[in-house]
Amino acid sequence: MDIDGIVKSLLANRGITSADLFFHPPHPQDIPSPFKSNPAIKLIRKHIKLQHPIAIYGDYDVDGICSTAILWETLYSKYKNVFPHIPHREEEGYGLSLKGIDHCLSKNAKLIIAVDNGITAIEQTKYCLEKSCDLIIIDHHELGKQLPKPNILLHSTSACAAGLTWLFCRDFMGSPNLENLSLAAIATICDMIPLLETNRSIAKYGLESLNQTTRPGLLSLFYEARIRLGSIGTYGVGFIIGPRLNAMGRLEHAIDSLRLLCTSSPTRAKELAQTLNSTNLQRQTETQISVTHALQQTAVNNILLAASTSYHSGIIGLIAAKLVENYYRPSIAISIGEEVSKGSGRSITGFHLTDFLRTHEELFINLGGHAMACGFTISTAKIDDLAKVLATAQIDEKLLVKKQRIDLEIPLSIVNYQLSTALAQFEPFGLGNPSPVFQSTGQISDIKPVGRESKHIKFKVDGLDAIWFNATSSLEPRTHNLTYSLSKDTWNGQDKLQLVIKDVQQSS
Repeated sequence: MDIDGIVKSLLANRGITSADLFFHPPHPQDIPSPFKSNPAIKLIRKHIKLQHPIAIYGDYDVDGICSTAILWETLYSKYKNVFPHIPHREEEGYGLSLKGIDHCLSKNAKLIIAVDNGITAIEQTKYCLEKSCDLIIIDHHELGKQLPKPNILLHSTSACAAGLTWLFCRDFMGSPNLENLSLAAIATICDMIPLLETNRSIAKYGLESLNQTTRPGLLSLFYEARIRLGSIGTYGVGFIIGPRLNAMGRLEHAIDSLRLLCTSSPTRAKELAQTLNSTNLQRQTETQISVTHALQQTAVNNILLAASTSYHSGIIGLIAAKLVENYYRPSIAISIGEEVSKGSGRSITGFHLTDFLRTHEELFINLGGHAMACGFTISTAKIDDLAKVLATAQIDEKLLVKKQRIDLEIPLSIVNYQLSTALAQFEPFGLGNPSPVFQSTGQISDIKPVGRESKHIKFKVDGLDAIWFNATSSLEPRTHNLTYSLSKDTWNGQDKLQLVIKDVQQSS
């Protein structure tokens, strides 16, 4: 098989029928709006004309923070009487709340624009309108049985909230803001949505903008995180930038993450970047302690449940994700409160966790999410009832077996820079468009344990460099079947091809 054949097979594996459209997606500036923007634009302009205060009501995760930054900067460039509101996780909870609305009303807001939340806020919407405050909702979360009835509802699942907000702001201004597209890309990658169609366009061109950013806050964050401008891809966004932006909302107040994105002061940017970095370190420590506890006390059923008064509500999603990683079961973690508890869930491919929980909606005070993740509040007295439901849940056993995806079996002789260049066309990689995984047979040599506690192994295979992170077995210098992805390892300005090993089996 030649390189053209590999490319065609990879496209087929992803269900892509138009290579040209996939490799050269339309720029977001040219993508049609997923909703009718004009009514919302007219309502905003009406309030601006009347000199009314306008509140941008966001959320404390990366998508909510970036959505708020994009919309606040857009409106503030034209009208100064606009302010952001990011809810405090502990004091207000998720989404549009009565307490959060009251805060906006206390600042005389006559229009609230909710971004990345509001689609399930039925009573809160009524309350807002009863207080003579107009409401626009821009949200991408899955619809519930009932819809709120704000002045204007802009809903689409074609992009994350920041992507929808960027498209709306493009229409509001009559021209695209390419610098803000970088924020939409950060949110798109961190919100774990398929990087296809509109999302692919936003991620691809937004990463280009991100690697040219002049934002003092992002530049300071890159410096603190030791990542280099010009080389930032989906990994850097998802595993380095995103966790730092998220850390404030998990443990402190996400308003500082918003301030970091929006500040024009290099001095203030440096202070905020250091705060985010130190808070993220604290988050890592707390997560490790709680995950260790969860792994020790969780009974292995089809759906796992870990609940404790010691779990910080800001990290229960991370605990659930770690349970999925360890046991490959849908998992829920609950931070137990005196009367009301908060829960977060993560799922596996093929099992819609939110839909399952909605079949027992009577257990929850509120519940929202999508196929792979959910969040809820529950009366503490009903946790035992939930535990019984989860312990007896029926899931197809085939779904509970994690399978290593392999795109193609290829000879190692074809692994070269030409192949690497061809694979680069598929970037950005992510959900729905994973990094290609190959299988090959080769002779292993030059084996060397590396890293803390020698958990990783570096070696050569038919002369190519390879690394096996968190190796599950030792290696011997003989012929093996290797499952791997291909990457470029950059050191001292030099690029070197490297196989990133996922599995090693002795050749028969």
